Amino acid sequence: MSKIDKLFKEYTKERFLKLNREQFVYIVNLFPAFRVAMSDGIIDQEEWVTVKRLAKILGDEFASDDLGEEKEENLMLIYRSEFRHLIKNLDKWQDKFLAALKDYFSENETSREFVVETMYLFASASDGVSEEENEVIEYLTKQLRLEDIVL
Repeated sequence: MSKIDKLFKEYTKERFLKLNREQFVYIVNLFPAFRVAMSDGIIDQEEWVTVKRLAKILGDEFASDDLGEEKEENLMLIYRSEFRHLIKNLDKWQDKFLAALKDYFSENETSREFVVETMYLFASASDGVSEEENEVIEYLTKQLRLEDIVL
């Protein structure tokens, strides 16, 4: 069982989530961006708008029939709730998410660029990339072995 599958099982069981693996993988891929957004200790208004926008996009894109009649809205609310949970509980989940993501990259090369892009998207959501955000991006880039990704 891959690290992402183990994390999927642990996280969805603990959080009582009814997401499929693909829907969950997007949360994992966005985790570094949340870490960047929290680099200064708070999520400001512009960053939260970005979080909500991503939740809506993912809700529209990945809703499945098992989520009910208002599936897009339901998935958007699930994503928003999980993004909020992860932002509040970064310390608890960080090592597990980063380990799973690093392992996931070995089978999904295209996710590497997506992760770097979203880190910079969140960093630039408010007044450009701050020193704290840049430090976190450098740390995560090293941890996830993304140094070769050029945007």
